Amino acid sequence: MNYRIFPKIPDCQISVLGFGLMRLPLLSNSDEIDKEKTRNLIKLAVSQGVNYFDTAYPYHNGKSESVFGEIVKEENLRDKIFIADKMPVWDVKKEDDFYRILDEQLAKLQTSYIDFYLLHAMDGSRWEQMKNLNVTKFLEYAKSQGKIRHIGFSFHDNFDAFKKMCDEYSGFEFCQLQYNYIDEDGEIRTQNPGWQGLKYAAQKELGVIVMEPLRGGLLANPPSGIRDIFASADVPRLPAEWALRYVWESQEVITALSGMNDESQILVNCAVASTAFPNSMPQSQLEVIKKAQFWFESKIKVPCTGCKYCVPCPKGVSIPEIFEKYNNASMRGLFEQTEKILLTDYENLVNWNKGANQCVNCGSCVKHCPQHIDIPLKIQEAHNSLLLKI
Repeated sequence: MNYRIFPKIPDCQISVLGFGLMRLPLLSNSDEIDKEKTRNLIKLAVSQGVNYFDTAYPYHNGKSESVFGEIVKEENLRDKIFIADKMPVWDVKKEDDFYRILDEQLAKLQTSYIDFYLLHAMDGSRWEQMKNLNVTKFLEYAKSQGKIRHIGFSFHDNFDAFKKMCDEYSGFEFCQLQYNYIDEDGEIRTQNPGWQGLKYAAQKELGVIVMEPLRGGLLANPPSGIRDIFASADVPRLPAEWALRYVWESQEVITALSGMNDESQILVNCAVASTAFPNSMPQSQLEVIKKAQFWFESKIKVPCTGCKYCVPCPKGVSIPEIFEKYNNASMRGLFEQTEKILLTDYENLVNWNKGANQCVNCGSCVKHCPQHIDIPLKIQEAHNSLLLKI
């Protein structure tokens, strides 16, 4: 395992592969976390050198922190790992909420401190709201009391809003950004900072945590068109390796989070993490990545990563599932075919009253979307397109 160091935190060596605890294995036919499978995954990751584990208040309907905390305590892992957790800023209505929620998180995690604490899913408007609620006072107090050790934020907005946050509070020590070879130029594709954010963070000496390096698993299991591009390269690599190496190519990146829910994913990702170094990919390999990037550009209909922040929908619409089916149908070339294709999975969603036809345009999902997708508009577009093939 390779390790990197935050510019402002020189005493912490962080594994370049971090474990994201948002997509843990579930019990069969249930939304409950499979604790024993999760335990085995965490133990395997630690044995392979992973020491950065990232959870958050809403993950798995609020259960990720508790299950993870139980495993860490039962396996005596606390002194071997760094724990990252996040303040759900959308739930903060008054200043006292900061302190109450942090204490609740510490209790769930069964620990007296959190190593890396982030303001979750920040954007320009939320930053203004948090300043009005004296968030920096809270962060500095929590740090002075030893409840949190390092202060950061995760971010989903444009580059200008990112710069403003970095400039207005010098207490930030790190940040978390979405970055992968699809979203490399975030200003164009997803209204995220992209490579511009990485460079500006470096100017501010903020270490960068990368989320979605595999874009919700899409880049680990890509369509055949992408596999054909990689197969033509002069070096054999799995799709996940191409994606991870691209992220670790940037020296500004301290660690990349992967939501691993299978042992094989951990072993593959850790193997890559042991051999990937900054500025090590030759131009010929970067050109292969560029081809894959252009291919995706031409096919992806909606920049959804499957984070599920938009659900539950008040009307039961399965938003991430619908966007996944819409994108997959496009990437498989179904919309270019003249004959009708029976998309049974989407037909089932419609029959189960979970299709886009249930959307009433209430907009409650939009404010939670990190990608700033106009969900009511795109969900109707997906519905119309998918029904054309039924």
